Amino acid sequence: MVKFIARFIMIFLALALLGVLTLWAMLALPMFSEWRKANVQDLLSDQIGQPFIIEGDVRVRLGTVTHLHVSQASIPSQNIPETNLAELELFEFEIDMLYVLRERRLHLDNLVLSGLQGNLITLEDGTTSWIQREQPIREKTETEETEAADPTPPNDDRPSILTFVSDKTVSLNDFGVLVRDDATGFVYDFDLSDADLAQVASPRGAKFTANGSLNEAQFSFEGNYPWGEPFTNLAQFGNIRITFDGETLPADQGGGYTAAFVMDTGQVGEVFDVLGLQRSFEGQGTLTSTVTSQPGLLELAEIDGEFELDKGQKVTLTGNVGNLFTVEDFDVKTRISLFPPDAQPPKATSIEDMKLTEIVARVINDDRNLEFKRLVIKTNAFDQGLDRVGPVSIGRIHKTEEGTIAFSNLAAQAGPRGAPYVKLQGDINDILTFKGVALEGTAHASASLLFPDLSEEDVALFGGLEAAFKVSDPEGRVTLTELDAHSENTDLWGVSAHISDHGTSLLDGLDMKLVFGVSDTAKFLEALKLEPVDIGSLGLDVALAGEAKTMEFAARLFAGDSDIYSNVTLDYTQPINVVRGAILSDLLRLDDIAQALQVLVSLSKLSDSEEENDESATPETAEAEEDDGEVTPRETFMDPEELLLRSDVELTVEVREFVGESGTSSMTSTFEAKEGKLEAGPIELHYGGGYFKVTAEMDAVNDPDKIRIHGGTSGWDFGQILEAAGLNIDAHGTLSAWVDVTGNHESPNFVNSLVGAASLNMGKGAVGTSLLELAGLGIFPWLVSEELAERRTEITCVKAPIHLHGGRVTFDEVVAETERVQLVAKGEVDWVGNAINIRAEPRRVGKPLSRSAWPFDVTGQLTAPKFKLDVGGSRSRRTDGADEMPADREPCTPDILQLE
Repeated sequence: MVKFIARFIMIFLALALLGVLTLWAMLALPMFSEWRKANVQDLLSDQIGQPFIIEGDVRVRLGTVTHLHVSQASIPSQNIPETNLAELELFEFEIDMLYVLRERRLHLDNLVLSGLQGNLITLEDGTTSWIQREQPIREKTETEETEAADPTPPNDDRPSILTFVSDKTVSLNDFGVLVRDDATGFVYDFDLSDADLAQVASPRGAKFTANGSLNEAQFSFEGNYPWGEPFTNLAQFGNIRITFDGETLPADQGGGYTAAFVMDTGQVGEVFDVLGLQRSFEGQGTLTSTVTSQPGLLELAEIDGEFELDKGQKVTLTGNVGNLFTVEDFDVKTRISLFPPDAQPPKATSIEDMKLTEIVARVINDDRNLEFKRLVIKTNAFDQGLDRVGPVSIGRIHKTEEGTIAFSNLAAQAGPRGAPYVKLQGDINDILTFKGVALEGTAHASASLLFPDLSEEDVALFGGLEAAFKVSDPEGRVTLTELDAHSENTDLWGVSAHISDHGTSLLDGLDMKLVFGVSDTAKFLEALKLEPVDIGSLGLDVALAGEAKTMEFAARLFAGDSDIYSNVTLDYTQPINVVRGAILSDLLRLDDIAQALQVLVSLSKLSDSEEENDESATPETAEAEEDDGEVTPRETFMDPEELLLRSDVELTVEVREFVGESGTSSMTSTFEAKEGKLEAGPIELHYGGGYFKVTAEMDAVNDPDKIRIHGGTSGWDFGQILEAAGLNIDAHGTLSAWVDVTGNHESPNFVNSLVGAASLNMGKGAVGTSLLELAGLGIFPWLVSEELAERRTEITCVKAPIHLHGGRVTFDEVVAETERVQLVAKGEVDWVGNAINIRAEPRRVGKPLSRSAWPFDVTGQLTAPKFKLDVGGSRSRRTDGADEMPADREPCTPDILQLE
């Protein structure tokens, strides 16, 4: 029996030794390498929840703590073929065999990874190189609104890489992670010289530290995660400092965590470097927010950001996002000031001078879509508030090869959600500098957009407006490159417009056409609740075509039976701008012109009414904080004097047939300007027996404020003029006049600045009174005069030369003469000073030294003159003693000046 037991023990020991030798051989000898790899692959695949492939060797050193050595391993992506989620040169770890025997569960610890390269790749279709664990979207249910919901968070026992390393000590060296998102174009290349995930005893938890570079920018990271205590995270990229400190939430509150995010950018340009973007601007700033993360929920509360840029720009960001996943309770305000308050750009004097100065926006959510609750775009020429813009969707936000952030498949709308009047879609290649813009859209609205004060029934008569447009920035300036618009669903009026601008300068490639027409002006004005004017049809056609150095402009205006055509060409190939053109009319009726002016007056009342409504409107209280004070009025975009200095202009005007109450006539004129010297005229008009010829001149170089007007007129009937003035005096005679005056066109009162001379003359005529004979002959000769019997006096001539100077008219030789009486007047009228002083002396013709029977004076205020007769008459004499009239006496020249 003893021998049997001894033999059994020997056999058992031999078998045990053989087993140990066999196990050692299986774990150490190369011939069992494939077996070891297969078992370790299965072991690690179960631990991390996805395939773990070993291409090198596996070695095991047995002991109470068994050491395993794995080389040349990889974790292939299950979603992207021929791509590894991770690759590593060396992987070592320990297995506590006593823990395995005691807990009957495998536990790996003290992991050492060398030469690890992780590849977190997202394809354009959203496919990722890793397995995403889907979380349910967290939404309130009807039960949650009435009673407490089950606070237990969803439990997912499936293993993952993160759960695998969460309770282990991990040491990494020569560690790299490539994060590449093909959908956005962003690439984050982490190169860690060292990284350690350690389990610490006091306080119990984990600590992760890392040093390396991100996109070649040096960074460091430190995270502390004590169990049941607040956690901290600190990342530094050069001068950029980011902290993310918070605490986990208990299961009865839904699990997850809440943390305070704080970023101090240092130099903003370094942020662009880290992200691999162009340095669009420099400066400093901070961004803070309280982040709450739970299954299906990512809340950003108390967002507060402020960035001061080196060139004086300022960006502020405030608001809250209830859930970033569903954009629930999204309310974010931003203000982008592109110029400091004390260095605002001057008011634009040309389109090229226009600059964007500020953008104020408030973005909210509406039915899981984002829209602008308020959007204000400010430039140095105008402010434009858009009260309802949205929803806005962005199909793709990505980084371009040039290092810019681009918005692709951008879509937005403005107006009521159910019936938006503007829809917009397209791409922006650089959203930070707003360059590379390629947008197109449509606009559709009722005429209430133009006539908001009309009732719904009246607005329906005007139909609607429809337009298609494109916006781009071919030369770095955002501009409307194409527009096609027209009215629809109305017979009351018609309007269409086409604009195309694909050139590199202001006029290059510009093609514009505008057509406006009304078939019945009376009905049109009645529909607008304005006083009707029955002119019949009224219309305007305008066309403009530009090339690099030339431009052609054409227009046609028709009103009733009248029409006016114009065509103008501009040539910029010469040292100065060369302008040639003509304004022509085959038929122009005075009645049509008068009625067309009445239409314009009526329409101006409509415009005044709208302005009054705008001024009386009260802004919403909720948006009061958005208002920044008064808006400075827009200044003139073009300086006429500067244009004249750089232009050579020749324009002709011709009206072939001008029809008025007094018959048919014609008119011709020219307009010339060269090297700053302007001449308009002579304007020649023949009408109803009358004729005038007037020229205006200006020297914009030597005397830019002054304008000279000179010319003459004749053939006008004196009686018709008195009748038109409302004076019921029987008179006739042919008037003529000439004028040569200069005035300051910059003066607020041009007439008061006039300096020069003028003269009014009348030839043979008559006036229905004999008072002039009474004043010159005396009572008794007048009583037996033919003029008293006929109650009229034949006028031989009238000559009234005057001088003007700053609101004063002076004259010395105003003469009115009949067959027997000559009246000579002199004096002055000061309408600025409200004064008058005139002396008139009537005498017999050819007897200037005889007594004037009834001379008179007009003095005092111009608004209340005093008339005084010089009772007893008066006599005159020449200081040189001359007392004889010449045989060839000249009519309408003071007789006393003709004495010899």
